[in-house]
Amino acid sequence: MTVDAKPRGREQIRTAVLTATSALVAERGPDGFSVRDIAARAGVNHALVHRHFGTKADVLEQMLAADADVVVRAVVEAGLPTEGSASPEVVAELLDLLAATPSYWRTLVHAVLDSPEAALPGTASTTELFSGLWRDSGPADAVQTSVAGASVLGWLIFGQFMSDATGADPEDVRRAIAEQVSALLSS
Repeated sequence: MTVDAKPRGREQIRTAVLTATSALVAERGPDGFSVRDIAARAGVNHALVHRHFGTKADVLEQMLAADADVVVRAVVEAGLPTEGSASPEVVAELLDLLAATPSYWRTLVHAVLDSPEAALPGTASTTELFSGLWRDSGPADAVQTSVAGASVLGWLIFGQFMSDATGADPEDVRRAIAEQVSALLSS
């Protein structure tokens, strides 16, 4: 008996499309593929992608939200604090969790570069997680939180490149970033 591996029904199609999109973003970046590529990878007709999601931008937005939820779940499952603690050890574990989801932060970077006006407080589950973790005394810490977040994204994007270019041990760089981010958030 042959089993048809094509996704059927709304939820299977949505899951297949989001999974395919995440894989394509990790491989090629958000601009390196089309809706037809997503559909081919997901094993569905491209019209179904449009029917269930709309545009490619809509698919990327929903993939970003789904990946953000995965990051938040990983933080909770790892038993990491979700508010009030930014020790170097906690930051280092967060760096590892983020590094494990390249489709999330690559898409996030492209989304920010393409639509900086979309950076509204509380628009992603990770925004609330990191705001709670990193900001415990109000708006005065917004600058430090912003610099810490930019440092984390910079490490995710350029950490390996800079380590290779300078000959630094990537683990030493990760540890130093974790210590600097922790210091920023503790001041």
